[in-house]
Parts: sequence; structure tokens; C-alpha cells
Amino acid sequence: MMKTARLTLRRLSGNDADALHAIMSDWQVVRQLGGWPWPPDPAFTRMRCDDNATKQRDIYGVHLNGALIGTVGTHKADLGYCFAQGHWGQGYAREASIAALDKAFTDADCSVITASAWGDNDASVQVLQKLGFVEGTPETQHALARDAATLCRKFTLSRAAWLEGRGAIAYRLQRPNPKA
Repeated sequence: MMKTARLTLRRLSGNDADALHAIMSDWQVVRQLGGWPWPPDPAFTRMRCDDNATKQRDIYGVHLNGALIGTVGTHKADLGYCFAQGHWGQGYAREASIAALDKAFTDADCSVITASAWGDNDASVQVLQKLGFVEGTPETQHALARDAATLCRKFTLSRAAWLEGRGAIAYRLQRPNPKA
């Protein structure tokens, strides 16, 4: 379990399946994910909450006041997150991602973390940029939920850049911007 100023991050479990499925039943959430089916499948959601799946992917449920509001984590040194629409624009993605990146750069001994955002997901692009990610060459990828080839913006963050920028990020977190 990890804690941030406002959030608790813990491995997903079967107890989270219903709450996660409710989040993933919102088209506006799922359309921004690369590997989640639409319409959502309860069996797929339960599989994603299985202990073995969350350990292999290093994925955490993000809880606010005891309620699951999203997920964050790394899989094969790739950062991913999603949040219920009612929790967008409040800095939770950035706050939870900082904890996941700290863990990946220390515990997992990653030297580079990648991330991506669909071309129409400006909010995620802003989160990644605030975390210090550098944009690379975009590519077209198949989006499972959209069932279409979609522009994908690619980002990288090195351990050295993370450690160098970590103090600035910590300072900004002390003065959270509700639009971040």
C-alpha cells in the first residue's frame, strides 16, 4: 500500500471488481484506454482485479476516502492510469502517477518509463508533461474500445530526468492546481 497527500494506492483485488467495472462502464473513460474492451466485460474486469494480474502489471487501485476512483501503475515500464470521470481535473492522475513512478524508478529499477496518450486526450498529455515526460514520435495504433486506428502520442521519462525534476514536482504538489 502507498499513500499520497490525499490518496491511498493499494493492489486491486476481487473486492474492487464492481467499483472498477462501474468506472469502465463509462465510454468517456474507456475510449481513452488502449486495451480495455467496449462494451465492458465483467469477466475481463474481474481478471484485471486478480492478484496475479495486478502483481505482473504493478497496478494499483486509487482510493479517495475509501472509495475506488481509478487505477495507476506500470506494466513493462509503461505508465498507465485512468479515473472515474467525476474525478477528472483535480490533480489525482498526477498525484497517483508520482507514487507509481517513484516505485518504478526505485523498486523496479527501471531506467526509462514510457507512456502514451491518444491524440485527442489533451488532459493526459498535460499530466505527462507536468511529470517531466518528453514527447517522441507519434504513431498510429489500434484502440480496442474504439475499434479503430488512432493517433497515439508517445512519451518517455528517464530516471535521471525524474530525479532531477522531482523537487519541482514536490513543490507543485504542495500547491495543487485544481486544473492539473
